[in-house]
Amino acid sequence: VAEFVRKAREHGVLVAYGEASTFGANATYGIWQEIWRTLFRLGEGEPEAEQRATLERELAAVDPGLVARAPLLEPVLGVSIRDNELTGGLDAEVRKSSLEALLVDCLRARATEEPLVLVLEDCHWIDPLSRDLLRTLARAAASLRVLVVTAYRPAEEGAVGGGLGLETLGHFSELRLAPLGPEDAEELIRAKVAQAAAKTEAGMPALVELVTARAEGNPFY
Repeated sequence: VAEFVRKAREHGVLVAYGEASTFGANATYGIWQEIWRTLFRLGEGEPEAEQRATLERELAAVDPGLVARAPLLEPVLGVSIRDNELTGGLDAEVRKSSLEALLVDCLRARATEEPLVLVLEDCHWIDPLSRDLLRTLARAAASLRVLVVTAYRPAEEGAVGGGLGLETLGHFSELRLAPLGPEDAEELIRAKVAQAAAKTEAGMPALVELVTARAEGNPFY
């Protein structure tokens, strides 16, 4: 994923990156915050008042009528935005569907400016609301200049889509990463040793054998 992101950025493509944490199931929309902060051009470390002003400008550029819906974006951006007459009376279900529709509109508008890549890492830890939003935006991406990349561990042996509910989409494809074979494992081990220490063959065959056996094809070992 890191190499893909690097290549995309080399070609001038905007990449918005988000990562789920080990406590992601309890962090509502956590994986989306950095992605949407990037897409709405919110500066890191800016006072919240400035971030709200930037957000309102971005929404107005899409449609002035969307500015009143800004409070819906609070959990997605991690910015405090006080409810108004429009949003204050919405129940949880309507609030969720309105937020998803708003983000589809904003994604569509952003994609008319330039191609976009949305990268969601460690999706096996994604929270339920973030997963629902992923499905909604992935469906919309079929007609947009948007590529959604999700990285995840399979939910179970042989399962497709990591339990994210994307496998039914006609434009979904899955690239399965199998364990490294012995030759690839040896190449990786030798490369890492060369990075970390003076190049030496002393003890290398034994080290390769040991690490290959312990790693069982896992490149992160």
